[in-house]
Order: sequence, then structure tokens, then C-alpha cells
Amino acid sequence: MGIAPRNRTVVLYLLSFLLMFGLNLFLVYSRSPAFAQQAAQASDAGEQVQENCPGERMGVQATGTYQSRPVPEAVINGEPWGGAYWEAGMLSYWHCHRGGQLMMVWEGEGRVQKRGERVRILSVGETEYAGPWMEHWHGASPDSDAQYVQISFQPTGTYWMEEVGRDDYLGNDIGTTTRNEFLQTGIREQPQGR
Repeated sequence: MGIAPRNRTVVLYLLSFLLMFGLNLFLVYSRSPAFAQQAAQASDAGEQVQENCPGERMGVQATGTYQSRPVPEAVINGEPWGGAYWEAGMLSYWHCHRGGQLMMVWEGEGRVQKRGERVRILSVGETEYAGPWMEHWHGASPDSDAQYVQISFQPTGTYWMEEVGRDDYLGNDIGTTTRNEFLQTGIREQPQGR
């Protein structure tokens, strides 16, 4: 599974465009008064400040197998760009990033969802941007592994919440049921049979 050699050049141009787009988007946002206020609050209160994100900092929380796997074909300053590999049916828990995250599926088929929206199925070359503090999850589709190229923007920091429910993963919910349960009980894991 991968990208045909003749299409790699197109994908690399697309990747470069998306990186520049994401960086420009971040630069525009980082100059906004809301971002400055957020950054000031974060530095004043340390890692405890979280706007609309009830998660906590800890290691990667995932259902199934996750691997941090750079993408050798995508090189920045002589080093492979960071990525994540998910086996079929495997995914992260709900989480958010202080500075936001840009993701692109490099191989396979991925699934992503932002809290309050329906799940999106991503094919090779398709992207998703989760802005600062935007609660989201990402992983592989039920029948395909997924390799993502991803970048997290400054200030970095990932805050983890609850496991993704079956209805969210299958596209039948918008992430509100599991969040309400998590906020009421503090329990991260979903009942067996997800």
C-alpha cells in the first residue's frame, strides 16, 4: 500500500502547499488578540490552563496499536517529517492540542472527527486541521491501516480525554454522548464492544 512513484511528485507538491497553508494559517491566528490572551494565560498558570478542553497531559491514549512513525519521503531540514501509523480499526482517544494540529493521510484510509461534527473519512492526500484547543480524534478506518503525516503547532501540548464511542467511530454521533459521560464520571474507557 502506498503512493505510485509517478504520483509522489504531485503528493509532495501538495504536501508542501499544505504545510505552507498551515503555517500561514497559524501565523495569521497567532497574531490575533485571542491567541495572545491564550498564550499569556497559559504562561501565567502553567500547564493547567485549558480553554474548553477538559483533558489532561499524559502519554498517547489510544484504542489498539499506535506507532509514532516518520514518513521518509516527506523531509524537512534533512529529517523525515513526523507521522503516526494506525492499524485497521485503531484510533486515538478524544484529545486537543494547545497550538492545533494539521494531519494528512499518506497511506491507507483514515477517520477524523472534531467534537460537534460528524466523522470524516480521509483518503490519501486529504487533510484535516484541528485548531487550538479543538477536541478531536483520528485513526484508521475499520478495514484499512492509515499512515498520517502530522504537525502540531506551538505552543505544543496534548490533553487527553475519553475513548471514542462506537457511534462516533461509525459516524452516528457528534461526540457529545461520550463527553457528557466523561465529564460526569471521569471514566475514560468505553464499555466493551466498541
